Amino acid sequence: RVNPKCEAAKICGGCQLQYRTYTSQQLFKQKNMETLFSDYKVLDCISADQPWYYRNKAQFPVQIKDGKVIMGFYRKHSNDIVQNSQCCIQSPSINEIYQFLQKNLTLEDAAGLRHIFVRSSKRGQSQIVFIGKQNNGWDALIQKLIKEIPDVVSIFYNHNDMNNNVILGYTFECLYGESELKMQYMDLEVFVSFQSFFQVNTQQMEKLYQVAADAFHPNKEMRVVEFYSGLGTIGMSIADRVKEVIGVDIVPSAVEDARKNCEINGIKNCFYECKDATEFAAQMVREKQKVDVVIVDPPRKGCTLQGIEDMSSLNAKNIVYVSCNPVTLKRDIKHFEEKRYQVQWIQPVDLFPQTIHVEAVCLLNNQNEG
Repeated sequence: RVNPKCEAAKICGGCQLQYRTYTSQQLFKQKNMETLFSDYKVLDCISADQPWYYRNKAQFPVQIKDGKVIMGFYRKHSNDIVQNSQCCIQSPSINEIYQFLQKNLTLEDAAGLRHIFVRSSKRGQSQIVFIGKQNNGWDALIQKLIKEIPDVVSIFYNHNDMNNNVILGYTFECLYGESELKMQYMDLEVFVSFQSFFQVNTQQMEKLYQVAADAFHPNKEMRVVEFYSGLGTIGMSIADRVKEVIGVDIVPSAVEDARKNCEINGIKNCFYECKDATEFAAQMVREKQKVDVVIVDPPRKGCTLQGIEDMSSLNAKNIVYVSCNPVTLKRDIKHFEEKRYQVQWIQPVDLFPQTIHVEAVCLLNNQNEG
């Protein structure tokens, strides 16, 4: 047991494991995974080289209380906001912006605000989104901000007056700079809008994608289909090792971004389709198109039963399942087993040091072949 690095660790709901050494955190996560997946081969968790200041995205709640602006993180099991001078798992670029806003956000600026979203790249460039019920303009604040922190390259207003816990609303306006932020990973560069999903730990994301790629021993004869393809980050990372990648996603903006990112990186063997997964899979089966590998990286809620049916119908030799929620991974594995896919191993990857969360890659082999 150690003293937490963060001054707010005991009351903030963000980090649950700061009282442990990082080695102890790894053992804790490994034991949990081995217990949950006791019927399967669980490999040793891949640790982080940088267990501090690693996050490339933050969402700071904002409130006005007793005539003062409060900005920080939620207290455990509460909507009360904990203020502190920095967050020990956010990147230095994000902490710099956080400290500037704590110092300079006035009551007029904070009126109607719900959250402030910040994302930063490997190169230290950042995007900020003011999320709330009204557009306050923030002209003076923005001018001061970009003067003091010139690496802020994009600022948006996102309108959200919904009476729920959803952070982002549906309409937005660019207040300054670029419409998207350039994010770097591996040898690639992608444009990411603030609505898009991008792994919060870039360094560990690279290890995660390497595990996913190595899992199926790629070669230049292989055809890979990626479900929930989003921006195309996984498919693009393996493009130079396979014959072809076909990504499918139902979100039009994600597919447009994936196509644009392929063009930017000169990748010509990745193709992205905006289509319902069931319709896509049925067409592939109908046309008797051969698929060697399926990659799936679903949200925390995991795959639907129909999604598992669709993926299994392609009869790929391997399914590589990238999971951010071990509980739904275990549930989905059972359904894949009903389709005669067998788990070979599960590889935990620590994308979230200081927290209880863990990412994992699961390799499933098709038992129907032959």
